[in-house]
Formats: sequence, C-alpha cells, structure tokens
Amino acid sequence: MHRSKQLVRVAAAIGVFLALALPRAAVADETTARLPSPAELWLRTVQPDSELQELLDQRVEALRKRDRALKQHTIRVSIMDIPTNGPPTLAHWKGDSPVYPASVPKFAYLMAVYHWRDQGKLDIDPAFDRQLTQMVYSSSNRATQKVVARLTNTQPGPRLEPEEYSEFVEKRHAVKRWLRELGITDLHLVHPTYDGGGDLYGREEQFLEDTEIEGCLPDQTGEYRNRAAMTTNGSAELLALLATDRALSPETSAEVRERMRRSTRKQGYLKRRIAGGAEQCGIEGVEIFAKTGTWGPITADAGIVRAPSGRQLIVAAFVEGAPRYKGNFIAKVAEAGCELVFARDEGI
Repeated sequence: MHRSKQLVRVAAAIGVFLALALPRAAVADETTARLPSPAELWLRTVQPDSELQELLDQRVEALRKRDRALKQHTIRVSIMDIPTNGPPTLAHWKGDSPVYPASVPKFAYLMAVYHWRDQGKLDIDPAFDRQLTQMVYSSSNRATQKVVARLTNTQPGPRLEPEEYSEFVEKRHAVKRWLRELGITDLHLVHPTYDGGGDLYGREEQFLEDTEIEGCLPDQTGEYRNRAAMTTNGSAELLALLATDRALSPETSAEVRERMRRSTRKQGYLKRRIAGGAEQCGIEGVEIFAKTGTWGPITADAGIVRAPSGRQLIVAAFVEGAPRYKGNFIAKVAEAGCELVFARDEGI
C-alpha cells in the first residue's frame, strides 16, 4: 500500500510537470509560427462558382472547336468574381498548373515596389519612376532588371562563389517571401525578365541553372531550369488583393492600378486581350487594369475589370504552344466573364 501511494505521488508529479511544461512549449510554437495575414484570411473565403465554371468550360470548349490553332495549345485560365458584398468566387481551367508567363510578373514587381516604398525601404525618385513606366507600360525587360535589382538589393555580375551565391539567392527571394506573407504560395517570382542577349550572363545564368531552388517548373527542360513561374489562380489571387486594397493601402493600391490602366485606343494590340474583351461586353464605364505577356510560346494577360457598380472581375489567361497563339481567345473569355458577372448586379 505504501508503495502504491508513492507511485501515485510520482505519477501526480509527472502530470503536474507535463501540465506546466507542455502549454509553455505550445505557446512557444505559436509565437514562432507565422499567423495568417488579413490578406491571407480573406483569400481563404474564396468559394467555387459553379455558374461561372460552367460558362468557362463551355466557352473554352467552344472556342477550341472553332479555333484550329487553339487546339494545339495548353490553356490556363482563372476568373474571379468580386462582388461589393459577399465572398469572392472562382472558376478556373488548369488554374493550378504553373508556367513561365513572360512579362506578367511585372505587375507583381510593381506592387512590391510600392510596398517597399510604404515600408521606407526605397524611394521612387524621377529616374526610378521612369523605369517603372517602362517596365509596365512599355514592358521593357531592361527596366525590369533595374527594378528587381532595387527590390532585392542585388546586381548583375560574374558568377559567385558558394557563400556569396547563397546570399544572392536569399536576397532574390524577397518578393516571393512577401507574396507568401499575403497567402500566395504558387508564384515563383525570383527573376527579372530578359531579352536573352548580353543581359543574361554570370550570376543570372548561375541562378537560372540552379535546379535546387524550390519553385522550379517541374517539367522545365533545357539549361535554364529555375525559370519564373506563375499559375493563373495565384495571379488572380494577387490581383484580387490589389483590386480590394488588401495587399497595399487604398491610396497606394490606386497608384499601382493607375499605372496598369489599359485601353485599346492607346494600345491597339490589346483588342485581343482582356481590355478588348472588357470593352466589348456592353458595360459602359468599365475600367481595365492589366499586364500582358508575350514571349516564345506564351501569350498571356492578367488583369482587373471594374464596373461602375463597384463589382470587379479578375481574369488571368496564359496560352502556351508553338507557334505562339495570336488569336482572340483571351478577349473572348474576358468578354464572356464580364457579361455573366456584371449581369449579377441586375438581380440584386
């Protein structure tokens, strides 16, 4: 009996120790773990949209039947409806499949610049302001290289020894880390864009050739395995945060969107992109903020369409194949999305 009492007391002591120790460990884990940001919590409210999904599926299939060139291409599309009240909804076609999206990443770098500015990490002086215009409106790759260098505090140059290279890689992940803080994990944006001539050498090639970098395109072949990669779902999510002032302050979001404003009257080639489709949907006063991309086998566009009612449509579309697609698929998808989504306001 005496031994039994001792065992009980020992067990009780162990229980008290565990009761005191385990909560402390749990608290320590909670404090070290990253809490979701308000932007990430909002993205978790995105719901599937069966009506929009049916429209997208039907429109993709119909356009592929009519457009012989489109049959030979891989299509990735995401469409998001953001009402003034209620949760956002999403439909997509291969929206979770990553691909190199040409110049589309430039809108993400533009957003990062303004976030860095608001954080006091950099200034937008007149020279840098011109580079931002060249990057987004003219889609200059050289300007993008200068912008990314400022964002990540890196510079082009010869190949680096292991220790310096590790530091370079860490710095080049600055924008990707910020996107993760927003809750977006499928945008691999660690490079500027290149013309492919003398602007691609040394440490830039060293980084592009690195197959150990997380986020590399899984099926990428050739010497440059560590390419920039985006999904249309991730692109739509980031644009949705820009559209709703959740990644940046309302004032800063407005500045960024203004740089992305698009009109077919100023850039005629946009008639086959989101701007062209939005302008044809029959809604007076729509505003379009977007960034296109064209390179090799890729024809891409990603943007926000805002109706006077305040309802917003996000469209991200990447068409991949050789020869590069030059049809109006993106415009047609944007037009159909606008017609369905903005008509929902009439039923409110």
